[in-house]
Amino acid sequence: MRYFRIKNYKQPCIRASVSLPLLNSGFTLIELLVVLVLVGLLSSLVFVSVAGGLLKSEEKRFVNGFFQDISRARASALGSGRAAVLVIDGQERRYSINRKHWKDIPETLQVEGEGIADISDNEYGIIFYPDGSASGGEIDIKWNSGVTDRITVDKLLGIIQQEHIS
Repeated sequence: MRYFRIKNYKQPCIRASVSLPLLNSGFTLIELLVVLVLVGLLSSLVFVSVAGGLLKSEEKRFVNGFFQDISRARASALGSGRAAVLVIDGQERRYSINRKHWKDIPETLQVEGEGIADISDNEYGIIFYPDGSASGGEIDIKWNSGVTDRITVDKLLGIIQQEHIS
């Protein structure tokens, strides 16, 4: 077998100069502005719907937390052997158990009571006694959308019920 060796072999270089015509590819300024305006409008719609959902979830959290705090006041009275008072300050828009750790009532909600004890000026509440009874009453939490949540406290047994009214 013979092997061939090629010395200093250079491959010829072929240059092809092909000139492509300039294409008008790309977007005009008007097209870009239209797209930016559409993206801005869509993102603002998404923001409005998400913000509305967050506001409603804040209201729901308040109603659920308020109901739990009323239940906590009852449990406190039963466990400690002393009366516990859920105080609602109408002027300052806040509430508390035994006037400790005040919590704010959101501006988007309206709290009304019927049969609630009048504790002092602009302060109303429900008193839970150590024997399980309570001063009783109904608290209506009204949303801006027209929905009402009603919390009812039974006088004799101190049972707390929550009802969603459309």
